[in-house]
Amino acid sequence: MPSYAGGFFGSSDMTIISSVVDMAGLHELSKSILRRAAGAICGMVESGAGSVIDSLKKMDKPLVALTQFQYSEVCCDFIRQYLEERGFIVIPCHADGVGDRAMEKLLDQGIFDGVVDIVPGGLSEQLLGGNRAAGPDRLEAAGKRGLPQVMTPCGFDMISCGPLQRKDKSDPLWISRNIADRNYFVQDSYRVQARTNVEELRLIAKTVADKLSRTRGPVKFLIPERGWSSLSVKEQPLYDPDADRIFIEELRKLLKPEVEVRKLDTHLNTKEFAMAVVEAFETMMKEKDI
Repeated sequence: MPSYAGGFFGSSDMTIISSVVDMAGLHELSKSILRRAAGAICGMVESGAGSVIDSLKKMDKPLVALTQFQYSEVCCDFIRQYLEERGFIVIPCHADGVGDRAMEKLLDQGIFDGVVDIVPGGLSEQLLGGNRAAGPDRLEAAGKRGLPQVMTPCGFDMISCGPLQRKDKSDPLWISRNIADRNYFVQDSYRVQARTNVEELRLIAKTVADKLSRTRGPVKFLIPERGWSSLSVKEQPLYDPDADRIFIEELRKLLKPEVEVRKLDTHLNTKEFAMAVVEAFETMMKEKDI
């Protein structure tokens, strides 16, 4: 039911109340359900919260979107702390395919003043057929509005391909991408991450370059050379520096020169990398206001 309903609601904040029984005529159970649904609606109206969009637009500090997921958690915690200390309001957006779709919509509506896109992996998931696909418009809204963006390759190092049972069920993704013969990480039976290969990283680099080359605002792409996520550092299952290197070379070759690509000799989940991201973002925000 949740996945079926999600096809209709997408990234909106609609509320759904299960009827439990078929609503064919009134009886004590259906009446009780309808009373509770009506009460929920009245409670939301009487709360006087108004439009979330309107309230966000009235904030007196710059509003920043920050994408994150489990494998970037340490880095993003540091970034949020450092940005808030500098007077920004940070809205974390879970890069699970729904949260980053919602972020793109909010960007399009003029909510945010800038984006720290630590996990743009929803783009690669869309290209490769992974579970966290964020739609064909990922990485476009901020560029159209000319907003400052700092980006990393976190998430491009993996494909979300769970549950593990798909491996033995002639699953199209597992077969077409030959997932079973790759390095992959099994967190539990539902959460499985497989390493992306060189061919896929070339495609991702080309798509990222195409989108970022159309941006109207400043973009900086920061690359942690010692690991793009907690899964791709040395001695972790998705470690593949040779494949990472191909992505970097391809991206630099295809991007317009105005987009800075900077490599840092550290991995993603460090204070050093988080501070570099914050300083790059803050610099762009100050230059925008000059």
